[in-house]
Amino acid sequence: MKIQKKNARISFSIGFILFSMSTLAQVSSPYQVGTWSEFKNCAVSYTFDDGCANQFTKAIPLFDEFGYKLTLFTVTGWGPNWTKLQSVAKNGHEVANHTATHPDLSKMTVANQKTELETSNNLINSKVASQKSVTMATPYCAKGNDSLANQYFIAVRGCSGQIEGKTPASFYNVSSVVCGDQGLNKVKDYKTKADQAATSKGWLVYLLHEIDNGSGYSPLSSDTLRATLEYLKENDSKFWVNTFGNVARYIKERNCVSVTETSVTETTIAVSVTDTLSNNETFNFPLTIRRTLPDGWSAATVTQNGVAVSDTIIEVNSVKYIQFEAVPDGGSVVISKVSTVGRTDVRGSINDLNIWIDNNELHFSIPESCKKNPSVSIFDMKGAKLISVNNVPISEGYGNVSLETIKPLPGIYLFQLTDNRSVWTKKISLNMI
Repeated sequence: MKIQKKNARISFSIGFILFSMSTLAQVSSPYQVGTWSEFKNCAVSYTFDDGCANQFTKAIPLFDEFGYKLTLFTVTGWGPNWTKLQSVAKNGHEVANHTATHPDLSKMTVANQKTELETSNNLINSKVASQKSVTMATPYCAKGNDSLANQYFIAVRGCSGQIEGKTPASFYNVSSVVCGDQGLNKVKDYKTKADQAATSKGWLVYLLHEIDNGSGYSPLSSDTLRATLEYLKENDSKFWVNTFGNVARYIKERNCVSVTETSVTETTIAVSVTDTLSNNETFNFPLTIRRTLPDGWSAATVTQNGVAVSDTIIEVNSVKYIQFEAVPDGGSVVISKVSTVGRTDVRGSINDLNIWIDNNELHFSIPESCKKNPSVSIFDMKGAKLISVNNVPISEGYGNVSLETIKPLPGIYLFQLTDNRSVWTKKISLNMI
């Protein structure tokens, strides 16, 4: 009986801690923080174990084609190709820990588990300089010691086959769905699973090994993998696809973020975005935040720590918002009013702006009062930002921006130039350039 009471107290304490963590966020109207990035319905992470060769030759090129990032859980004692891992890490994919020798952690002493985790993590961090290993997948889905894992990782992947909620019950046993001939293997099943995640607004983690006809465990056809990515891309407004580590970062930051206005003028709003997480080097992923546009504002742009961030104007239930990305503890956020056509901007308009397009580059004159390499944004007349470039190079009084990836259709746009001291705007017609 005493043992039962003790266990009950422990269970209550754990439950209370989890509840408290989920209620630390302090976000008041008129601000909202997206449950998932860009206020999408759910998160989806593709994780690959064991470093099978076809992951590099077939899976990664597919993900690069669709603009998605994946996680490679690496067994460091199996002679991984560090050159390839360094390359994919620089491209935004996650290189993470799958132990040194792929043992069953549940059958090992804590001391031996520590050796596995420490050896493998140190090696990854010494070989892959562009990122730090902050997550792990347990071999055979055998759970290890949580307290030990907490010393090295922000999240550990298991494989119980469930879709997680918006916050996992345990960050040290995050559920995943096994893929391939030993698990999910048909396109229709992937579509169903993705739709279930969108409906539940949860986190869907896929566990993959081999692709096509290699020698690895539970192979999945690359055609099936492509079809799953096509479905997610076709329904892009629902699905946020990102690495296991980035989704874990987002959840933990979101659960304890504080968003507070610190000053308001007719043309600017200063906002503090902070969280209670102590390791800002690890927890550096931007949260999606939105605010209703103030009365009289038709458009706005956002900077953090003086640098333009991703932002856009959206309309939800007939209400217009400025939606933007901000990193907690990443510096002051400033929302600036963008003038409507015919009005004077915060610091003046560029009446004599010379601007033209040549060889897929936008060229423009720089005001003499511009103090340093400026940032450039181009908005459509609904206030949506189409182009944002920081530190534009200046040559002989002119700046230029590449339009290789974004080519606006002919029409009327708002051009904005800022050196983080002054802001200039001008209505431009791409038909006339």
